[in-house]
Amino acid sequence: MARTKEKGKGDGIQYRSLTQIILETLRDRVLDGTYEPGARLNIADLAAQFTVSPVPVREALRNLETEGLVEFRLNRGVVVRELSAEEVRELYLMRTPMEMLAAVEAARMATPKSIRQLRSLLTKMEAAQDTPDWHVLHNEFHHEFCYLSNLPRLINLVEVLRGQMRPYSKIYLSDETHLKQADEEHRRMVDLLESGDTDELRRLIQQHLGRPARMALDALGGQDLPILPFT
Repeated sequence: MARTKEKGKGDGIQYRSLTQIILETLRDRVLDGTYEPGARLNIADLAAQFTVSPVPVREALRNLETEGLVEFRLNRGVVVRELSAEEVRELYLMRTPMEMLAAVEAARMATPKSIRQLRSLLTKMEAAQDTPDWHVLHNEFHHEFCYLSNLPRLINLVEVLRGQMRPYSKIYLSDETHLKQADEEHRRMVDLLESGDTDELRRLIQQHLGRPARMALDALGGQDLPILPFT
């Protein structure tokens, strides 16, 4: 399969297959809402867009199926996966303790440099609050925060769960008041990370993730489904 070259760290050359390029592009479109839950993805149309044969497109979509982002359905082809309220709740119940654990480890591993980098990201987020860039920076912030834990397997699991929940988190983040509240919580998270107050940090992360999950559940008809506390 054809491969493309691009500059990597240290000016080394990194190679990416067509499948990888298509996979990353389609994943981004699903996660940023370009392809909404329930949208049908036509393999032939996508192949024409990327000017490739259907083979790498189908391979990319199979990868997205493994990640839980799309489904291959009989007589409908490929559709962006729609989650039920029960599934959203399950993702929240899995993701929250993982991010709490990552935060505790991140507090242990954080350096003055990493704290400065997080604060720099927050400044950019606050400046981009009324633009689509905020959501890109928001994802980057949560990734970098979790990355500080230096627990690669945990980070990978959190990224998968966060990706599956991201379209539903936007129910909460589409409101300007909620955006400002989220940014305030992000600032507080970094303050707690720096001070090492992991008990309060765990409580804040549960609140930070729980509020969007509650709104998503209510929007999906899951008003009676509880958001359980974690200790």
